[in-house]
Amino acid sequence: MKGSIYVSQKCHKCGSGLGYVEGRGILQCPKHPDVNWTGNCRVKFGRTHSKRFKTVNEAERHLTYLRAQTDHNVFDVRDWQKDAPLSFLTLRNQFLKHKHRTGISSKQIRHIEYVLEKAGRDWDKMNIKQITEAEIDDFFNKNHEVGNKTLANWKSVLNHFWTWVVRRERRQSKIEMPVFPEIKFKLAWRNIVDIDTQESILNEISRISFDINPRIWLGVKLLTLYPKIRPGELRNVQESHINLAEQWIVFPDPKEGEPKFIHLVSEDCELIKSLWEPRGLPQMYFFRHLQSRSGIQAGRQFGPKYFKTWWDRACKNLGIIGIDLYGGTRHSTVTALGKVLSPEQIQRGATGHASDAFKRYFLPNLNEAHVATRANHDIRKKKTGKIMTFREKKS
Repeated sequence: MKGSIYVSQKCHKCGSGLGYVEGRGILQCPKHPDVNWTGNCRVKFGRTHSKRFKTVNEAERHLTYLRAQTDHNVFDVRDWQKDAPLSFLTLRNQFLKHKHRTGISSKQIRHIEYVLEKAGRDWDKMNIKQITEAEIDDFFNKNHEVGNKTLANWKSVLNHFWTWVVRRERRQSKIEMPVFPEIKFKLAWRNIVDIDTQESILNEISRISFDINPRIWLGVKLLTLYPKIRPGELRNVQESHINLAEQWIVFPDPKEGEPKFIHLVSEDCELIKSLWEPRGLPQMYFFRHLQSRSGIQAGRQFGPKYFKTWWDRACKNLGIIGIDLYGGTRHSTVTALGKVLSPEQIQRGATGHASDAFKRYFLPNLNEAHVATRANHDIRKKKTGKIMTFREKKS
């Protein structure tokens, strides 16, 4: 049988090496059967695996286990390597390197890293094969205090991670894909406004911020006009990303991973040109502070919540409650477009990409819905001669 147990100890009577006696938990001198050894020893299994034990009994159990794995064709020497190549910690680090190479956005990388680090608090020292449905269920149950939408996002990351591991190891380790728990949630709707209200908020932002920095109003206005872009992406626009001669702005690192463009109309080009003073170096952020004030340094990029801060101030001044920046700009604009464009037209020309959650704001085929309702009403009227709105009482 493959593998055996060895010790450097020699027989004190004849100096011969001690050999492993199968199934008895001892090493014995072949010439003097009374000379036995049960202490420190080493298991050698082929040319690739060697492991030390304090007793022969422990070594024998390990050897038996390795032989059983071999019989079932599941032995993998990497399960026993000191650098633990199949540990959750090692594999999640490899997965992050893989994701960096795919060119996805830094925000997506940080999200994946956060989820894997959180799971790693329980699993980092475990072999990936030891993490089964039970451990995964326990992880989600342990974090029940967060919302189901968040848990569903975590599940998506872990599912993607395991899919990568299974594909990567399919020829060597035969790792099975675990079954992830079902996590149900309802998507919340963002409150939106009509175009007139949206314009009122923009006018108020202009009134309260234009003298401080006109690029505050310009940024929010662009968010309403071009729902393809997000506030964070707009903040990261550098002066070299704007080409008014060709009428476009490029976003090299959006959430979607691939660079994307918005094509400006002439009026917007003129508007940006009129507010593009002072000009800075090509790598300077366009949406930056133009003058130093308390806690603000001239030349610094707008903070992550800067557009939102001014949007909220304008809404408060106008008595508008419950409309955030994202809902009041991007979602409101797409909803308005849904009245005149198909979802396909909106996605191709306005948003470029849309999640299933975002598509709910398209209000697809609204005109067709009105036509169908009118036709249904007319058919019934033609059939009966009138539309009954209540049951007539018998006389």
